[in-house]
Amino acid sequence: MDGVVGSETRKALRKTKAPKKNSPIVRRASSLGEQALAEAVKYIGTTERPAGSNRTQFGKWFGVDGAPWCAIFVSFCFAKGAKYVIADGFKGAGCYGNGCTYVPTAEAWLRATGMWKGRTTPLPGDIAIFNWDGGVPDHIGIVEKYLGGGQFQSVEGNTSFGNNSNGGEVMRRVRYLSQVDGFGRVVK
Repeated sequence: MDGVVGSETRKALRKTKAPKKNSPIVRRASSLGEQALAEAVKYIGTTERPAGSNRTQFGKWFGVDGAPWCAIFVSFCFAKGAKYVIADGFKGAGCYGNGCTYVPTAEAWLRATGMWKGRTTPLPGDIAIFNWDGGVPDHIGIVEKYLGGGQFQSVEGNTSFGNNSNGGEVMRRVRYLSQVDGFGRVVK
């Protein structure tokens, strides 16, 4: 070895290919979530009747009318828009044939199935699990878009500007990452 690159070494070096650069991780929204979101948007402005009763077309469809309905609304949107039953076969409080009525169980299901993404930048169609006070999760919605700066827009049932978790209307809301336990991304 003399440290000189000769003609044979030069030929060998020309034949080698440069190593491939690591391609960036591509985050993709769930098609099921996007279909559920498209369904949710159709109902913006829908309210309880009578006001303050928790009685809605979503509760009637679910078979549990008159109960807090944010999780029922998310179950409805996934069932109707994506033909997917939230928490299907999961054993937990609030699990029924049409989906899930109880936000803590929805979060437990997302975690148990590996669909939990945690507190990260959400994608359209992700399920947002809200927690206002650090106790058990309080509310649920479907992410519409990330706005940057720790804010995102979601479509939620049973909310209002006066009551985040039991407001009686389907609304588009602007929320903060600090208000969620995290997000779930539903995939088959």
